[in-house]
Amino acid sequence: MVECPVCSAELLEMSMEQAEEHVNGCLDRSVLEEKKRIKKTSIKIISKQEPTMEIRGAKAVLEEIEQTEPDTEEIPQYDIPLEKASPQASYMSKHPLPSYKRMPHTTFTVDAFKYGKLDFCTGYFLTHFHSDHYGGLSRGFTGHIYCSRITANCVQYRIGVDPQFIHALPMNRRCNVQGVFVTFIDANHCPGAVIIVFEIPQANGGMARIVHTGDFRASPDHVKQILQILAVEHNQPVRPAMVLNKLNSYGSPPIDYLYLDTTYLQPTYAFPSQSQVVQAVAEFCFKVNSDKTYLPNLQTKSKQQKKPMQLTNWFKITSKAPTRTSKRRVLFVVGSYTIGKERLFIEIAQRLGARIYVAAAKRRMLECLGSRSLLQMLSDSMSAQVHVVEMSRVNMRGLTEYLEMAQKHAPFSSIVAFRPTGWSHAPGALYRQQPRGPDPPGPAVLQQLLAQNNQDPAQLIQHLAQISLLQSDSQFTIDSLKPRGASASVTIFPVPYSEHSSFAELGRFVCSLNTKHVVPTVSCDAANARWLQHWQNVNALFAQAAKSTQPELFSNAWIAFISNAK
Repeated sequence: MVECPVCSAELLEMSMEQAEEHVNGCLDRSVLEEKKRIKKTSIKIISKQEPTMEIRGAKAVLEEIEQTEPDTEEIPQYDIPLEKASPQASYMSKHPLPSYKRMPHTTFTVDAFKYGKLDFCTGYFLTHFHSDHYGGLSRGFTGHIYCSRITANCVQYRIGVDPQFIHALPMNRRCNVQGVFVTFIDANHCPGAVIIVFEIPQANGGMARIVHTGDFRASPDHVKQILQILAVEHNQPVRPAMVLNKLNSYGSPPIDYLYLDTTYLQPTYAFPSQSQVVQAVAEFCFKVNSDKTYLPNLQTKSKQQKKPMQLTNWFKITSKAPTRTSKRRVLFVVGSYTIGKERLFIEIAQRLGARIYVAAAKRRMLECLGSRSLLQMLSDSMSAQVHVVEMSRVNMRGLTEYLEMAQKHAPFSSIVAFRPTGWSHAPGALYRQQPRGPDPPGPAVLQQLLAQNNQDPAQLIQHLAQISLLQSDSQFTIDSLKPRGASASVTIFPVPYSEHSSFAELGRFVCSLNTKHVVPTVSCDAANARWLQHWQNVNALFAQAAKSTQPELFSNAWIAFISNAK
């Protein structure tokens, strides 16, 4: 079963174009509904601005975010007075609280704001500021919210929650929240999104461990950071320098519960890495902008061509050299939601040496990120060559009207627009596999592989990767870009820029962690859920293999594999 991640509607019977249209429509409606709820307010952002830094591309700009917390030897304490320990939500919900929203062994919930008053809850954790996670949160909310500083800024600015109920925890540091040890690490999703590591002391002297991914794009660094955190004794501080050095850790204790973002838990989702997409799109924009001999061949009708169109089919070399009167200026437009997709439009602007225009409301959201370098790239003038607009505007009609508006401020002749989403899939595309993936192999197959390769960690890992679909991600280049919608003045490119994990990335992540229970946070059918158990079995097999060789040797081989997997 394939469901819409917003409304949970069944998508299996739809074509990929219909499914994409449905999901994008849901996302667009959620943004519009959110805007209707927001009142214009002037709220002071609680983060500190950073000093000016040299801009070295999108990665450098975004890396300065969340780096303002002091590095001390102590474990920060977050206790609340007893009289404030019982939160009062703003309304009663008709929907019961799903079990996966409450963290075992605690009085905490994660992303559970639309379920009304929760008498047991003393801490509401918010993984990031997307409406499907903070939905239900209102100005009058009086529960204690724990989140990253960026998310705290967004909650205060967009919703207006009283600051006394917002607790911004530092990144990459173990904190004591009401007696529970909590560590935030960057989720590689949108600015401020976090993976949460809970460590809960037990009455018998033991420790329960929970990892909640929120929404995330899994990477090898996440594995290394989680293992590093769990390897440190709970009464010792975890400091940013310890987590960010990404050293390998061995012998880490097991994770009791892994709450996993399973948005794309289906073998068909094999989109490329963010870095490949970002670099390809930025390079494409540079070529279009710098080579004046290339003009869009927008009269070409893709439906009449039998073969899939390559990017070069959409551009032709003109014999006439450009003149002063034939100057053209392309406006590059990137669709975005409330927060997210920053890496793409920053990289485009960096590659072009251009400024970025955003509307006033979007600028105020970007101010919540606390990045002075990013704010210096923004322009209040529509003459800037890179524009960020609402995703709902990235269609032929919306952009045609937008071009007319932009032409009043600068001599733009055309728009090249990008709609970045993991739902940018089409049948037979380079970044999509067959419609139905294979079933996971049984435990007997795993044991047979172990018996045949128990003395060769690298070969065992290679065989396991093949049968476990851990190397199925695709590659993305300029030629992978294919227009979906074009006129004489507007061309729209859907790009598979996803801020959620692909199927293979989920597999590598789960295989890397010793987890007792994996709990999906996005509904998935039983067939695809079997892969979660298979990946847990693979991890158990790794433990067996490590005993027959040198554990450190096997761990090094696995870390090398996930670091280089494609």
